[in-house]
Amino acid sequence: MITFLIAFLAAFSAADAIVRLLLFLRAPRVPRVTRGKHDRPLIIIPARGEGAGVAATLASTQGAPVLLLLDGADAEAEAVGHAHGAQVVVKEPAGPTKAAALAWLARTHRSLIESAGTVLLLDVGSTLAPSFFEHFVWPEGADAVQTQLEGSAGAAADSERFAQEFEDRGREALGWNVRLRGTGTAFRAAVFLDLAPRLATRVEDFEASLLLHRAVIRMAPPEAIVIDEKPESVRSTALQRARWLVGRYELLIRRAPALMTLIARRPAEGLAWLVEVFGRPLSLTVPLRIVAGALLIWKRQPVAGVAIAATTLVDAALFVGRTSPKSVLRLAASWMLAAAMTPRALVRWTRVERR
Repeated sequence: MITFLIAFLAAFSAADAIVRLLLFLRAPRVPRVTRGKHDRPLIIIPARGEGAGVAATLASTQGAPVLLLLDGADAEAEAVGHAHGAQVVVKEPAGPTKAAALAWLARTHRSLIESAGTVLLLDVGSTLAPSFFEHFVWPEGADAVQTQLEGSAGAAADSERFAQEFEDRGREALGWNVRLRGTGTAFRAAVFLDLAPRLATRVEDFEASLLLHRAVIRMAPPEAIVIDEKPESVRSTALQRARWLVGRYELLIRRAPALMTLIARRPAEGLAWLVEVFGRPLSLTVPLRIVAGALLIWKRQPVAGVAIAATTLVDAALFVGRTSPKSVLRLAASWMLAAAMTPRALVRWTRVERR
């Protein structure tokens, strides 16, 4: 039974590796040209207990209209917001999630969003590149847009870069939607107002990508860059990743009908979605595939065992040379710690759900 369970999960991860290879092969190798109109959206910055930490993000907005969404009273952040010319709104009581704050904003400030036309979500800690608005073009026909994220060196940032440069470009080449990434994400006002009240999980970016399966999500020009620094310590990364792990499986429970609808409408894209949920993160699923392969060979199923284990070579070929071994080990350690922290994150999730 244990062997079957491990092999079952490893098979999803192996399928995800094959999808990743196909997206890599389909991704154009020529510079991307985006046709559309220049846009200057309302920038929404959600913040909870950040204090003066909102200053750098606010300072990067270059005079664009800004709405600082405080999830709970924060006098210091409110003062900084006003000093930078931002409009400040406060949701009380605070919590439980960023998704809840965005839902509250859509319900209580609908006319403000409608008057903006388009909105751009920017997390505290993320900043717009100096030339952002020179290059931010809204792609023709798009309902939502994901800008290019860039961060400091490291395996996490390298993985993000690979996902956008190859996986998302491969999705666009296939006519699929790209993935929204939470920060640097823009919506047409009507789309945001329809979407935000429906968000209910801790992975609101992944959830939004799924719920917008009838919409068109495209990438902004590669020069429209949002600088998004990742957590530096293993522990801080692990805490973030533990919530992510719980959130992904919460998404399967809450949004199963939406996923089934996507599979029915666009089978290839929908099934790619499903295997991605079980196929990430690679720091956990690559060892899982190796273990599953060894178990299957031991159980005298060599073809299945070798096939599953061999997909780890696909990932090795795709990612080799893109980051340093030290960064890979550091990221793997954070994911291992995240897996250990998952029961704690799950308990917190169930307590929140009982409120």
